[in-house]
Amino acid sequence: MQRSFSYQNLISRLFLVVLFIGYISLSSIYLLMPPLLAVLFFSYHNALSRHDLFTLVTIIAMMLVFEAEKGFWFGSTILFFTVLSRFLLPKIEQMIRCKICMAAIFVGLSYPVYWAFIWFFNQLMLLSVPILDWHILLYMIIEFLVIAVLI
Repeated sequence: MQRSFSYQNLISRLFLVVLFIGYISLSSIYLLMPPLLAVLFFSYHNALSRHDLFTLVTIIAMMLVFEAEKGFWFGSTILFFTVLSRFLLPKIEQMIRCKICMAAIFVGLSYPVYWAFIWFFNQLMLLSVPILDWHILLYMIIEFLVIAVLI
């Protein structure tokens, strides 16, 4: 008779969150490590479209860690990704059926458009503007390759 471990899914997701916290902390120290924003967006959109609440809560916890580590305002990624996943991406998915093209769209929406979103609201609230440098292009290339593998 085989024993079943009822909390195996919970422990594996908790381990994933702890691993992500370690990785995002290292990405703040080593600038050539991407912060995995596009991967979080891809995972968030997939969990939202599958109606997988447990995965969605796990990804939201990771996004809140990302925001806290990188200094963005609380809930900005959740708001931004939800608006994109509910209003913009269904229209794009109707027009484009190419999986690799969708990976490029996820990366393009997650970095430059998220930066513009943060820039707009920081200007509106008279906060400091986030810095845009050449590392974002490197992050976009690396995360495009990661999402292309995940698709």
